[in-house]
Amino acid sequence: MKKVLKGLLLSLLALGVGYVAISLPFNLFNTLSDAAMEVIFIGELVIYSAVGGIFLLVNENQKTQKRKAEQRHIERKEKIARVQTDWYDLAA
Repeated sequence: MKKVLKGLLLSLLALGVGYVAISLPFNLFNTLSDAAMEVIFIGELVIYSAVGGIFLLVNENQKTQKRKAEQRHIERKEKIARVQTDWYDLAA
């Protein structure tokens, strides 16, 4: 239930931000000067780049954590196998 609510909230937020990001320049086109429109355009590019960068950082962090967890799992499995072999050698 929590995942569904989170997904719904993110979808609605994405739709809202997308609508504002697309409609804002068109609505301001006739009311602002060329210099102001350039500033808004550059601002949008900066915002899009920042959001994309954050997404890439989070995605890379998740991949790194997954690799570390897999490595710990492999090391734990090897340690268990080593301990079992040591016990068998000790028992023999």
